[in-house]
Amino acid sequence: MITAENPIVSVIIVTYNSQDELAACLDSLERQSIACEVFVVDNASVDATPTIIQQFAARFSGVYPIFNEKNIGLAAANNQPLHRCRGDYVLILNPDTVLEPDTLLQLASYLDQRSEIGVVGPKFHFDDGSPHTSYHYNWSFWNILLWRTVPYVILRALYDRFARYPEAEVFFVSGACLMIRRQLFEALGGYDKNYFLCVEDAADLCLRARKKGYRTVFYPKARIIHITGRSREGINYFARVLNYNGCLYYLQKHYGAAPSAGIWMVLLSSSLIKAGFNWMLGMLVPSRHQFSTIYAVLVRDLLSGRLLRADLSQNIGQVIADDLVLRTKQ
Repeated sequence: MITAENPIVSVIIVTYNSQDELAACLDSLERQSIACEVFVVDNASVDATPTIIQQFAARFSGVYPIFNEKNIGLAAANNQPLHRCRGDYVLILNPDTVLEPDTLLQLASYLDQRSEIGVVGPKFHFDDGSPHTSYHYNWSFWNILLWRTVPYVILRALYDRFARYPEAEVFFVSGACLMIRRQLFEALGGYDKNYFLCVEDAADLCLRARKKGYRTVFYPKARIIHITGRSREGINYFARVLNYNGCLYYLQKHYGAAPSAGIWMVLLSSSLIKAGFNWMLGMLVPSRHQFSTIYAVLVRDLLSGRLLRADLSQNIGQVIADDLVLRTKQ
């Protein structure tokens, strides 16, 4: 249940134009069997999300809204309530999720009983009940090479098809639903704010927790529904830039210049090939020209060194401007 009185779990939800899924997420938190407080951080949504947040804050004293004047990114927004959290545990939660009534209890009890574990994640299901993977056993050069070059739809389908879901120690669990000890989260300083929106923010967090002597575990007895994320249609320049920047920064930070340079070369080669392929295909299918243009801009960004900048997420205005220009051409 959501309450301001003695919360066991502090939930942090970051929203951006999340009007279609946020209410269901918050309703599922109210149905939890243990006490939780909820911080909803809105990254300058332009839809009805702020209104929904205000409505829930009026209904529940344990819902605390934070409204940002601009989109500061997922990692930085997740850090904003950090020093206001009072629960023993912090749950990082996406708004496109729905928790089962005992999810918080399952995760918190698991950490209660195992002091060596710092981070735990549940099993994810799509809204049709089929499971999908929400953990990785490693995240280094070869993993990033695979996920950044193979089409996402193909790789996700294969990964979900052949995945197994035993309770296990893993490298990291998905940041869409991740529970961490509050004292550990504080000691780490929260997320690295240089990640704007990419999978590496959670990988980085779990890796830093490991360096402090804590394990990360995938715990399938706890379950959530992940409403979106099944597929990605077309090519999104904004997301692609942030993913490229995130993986390059992550490799540079944790593994050094050589792996980061290697992935940079792969991304450059891949973008060049895709730009040329889509340009030729555009002679038959005109709509493919827009994909060629996007990949050409990505080539420009890679060659300029722009995507190697650790502070890209803090200077996101030009990326947003480029994304708007590309969208008007579609």
